[in-house]
Amino acid sequence: MGIQVGTAVVDITPRTPCFLAGYAGRDHAHESVHDPISLRAFYVSGSNGDALVFSADILWFSDVMIERLLSVLEREMGVVSENVFIVGTHTHSAPNAYNDANKAWVQMVEAQAVAAAALAKSRLQDATLFGTTGESKIGINRREQLPDGKIILGENPDGPVDREVILIEARNESGDMIGRLGNFACHGTMLSQRNYQLSGDWPGLAASKLEADGKPPFVFLNGGCANIAPRDDRQESFERVEALSSEFSSDVNEMIAGLDALSEDDTVAGAVLDVYLPRKLRDIEEGMGKVCQVRIQGVRIGPLKIIGFPGEVFAQTAMAVKDENPMTMVCSYIAGSRAGYVPVAEAYETGGYEVRVSPYAEEAEAILRQGFFQLLEKLK
Repeated sequence: MGIQVGTAVVDITPRTPCFLAGYAGRDHAHESVHDPISLRAFYVSGSNGDALVFSADILWFSDVMIERLLSVLEREMGVVSENVFIVGTHTHSAPNAYNDANKAWVQMVEAQAVAAAALAKSRLQDATLFGTTGESKIGINRREQLPDGKIILGENPDGPVDREVILIEARNESGDMIGRLGNFACHGTMLSQRNYQLSGDWPGLAASKLEADGKPPFVFLNGGCANIAPRDDRQESFERVEALSSEFSSDVNEMIAGLDALSEDDTVAGAVLDVYLPRKLRDIEEGMGKVCQVRIQGVRIGPLKIIGFPGEVFAQTAMAVKDENPMTMVCSYIAGSRAGYVPVAEAYETGGYEVRVSPYAEEAEAILRQGFFQLLEKLK
């Protein structure tokens, strides 16, 4: 049978003022639109079922949105929930999916997601997958250590950083591009909390540049970026956002010459796995229990595997998984993204923001990492 692929991109820019997500310091709704925000769908049909990958220019989807979408997609399109992979790009300049004042926008996003899925399905055509890896230097480790030993959100050029870009391109029988999937790790925080203009930040702008001149959708999946920020982030001007988005899109375009046809495997499958992450002592003492049950998810599209955590994964975790499983996309911000940060054990030695806000004990990352390996086994 072979794999069939269809793609779509739809507009999810709010028509009325919305409260933006990502920073607690904002005190009023957005004031204007710098660049429209979009939702992109990558629909795949294989010998044993269908799968959907969504990426939207938002911080993340709410749990309620996920539940409703999965129900509709299974009922109306026959795509089972474990085969639907839903990701936010993690821009900090898009509406907050959890804010009750944004209900009308949330309903619009859900409707547009279903429309995108239906449109992508209607465009299914026989496809061959091509893949390659490259690198981008727009990201930097953000755990900066001051002379007094304090860890702040800054820039640590000597810290671990995942520079790998994974690029997948689907082409039809005529060799024309149907759509692309891209995986890279970097926070969408080029703009600071003082920004009240709606924007997809660097991921949204980069995707738009890669779709210029009528090119098919570029579906961006953010990686293990819990400790990775864009260079010179938290700006009030869009000048640097434009510069970094252009740099990243150029990095992707340079990779195109290296694309090679992947195997003709036509398996399409999804899998979920519950991991039990130990909580911090403070949470145990407050009666929250010793462990937190978190569901991780994976989707297989022929030879490609995409796995993710509903929260923020450190670069070291993603790199460790990819070292043993090349051409595997490891993602943060999937399926609701309320699970929080999972710092690597060594981060607990110095503390800092990610350690402070994480609900987990330092043993949690090793358990999550092993869970990713187990999930990949389920996708074989």
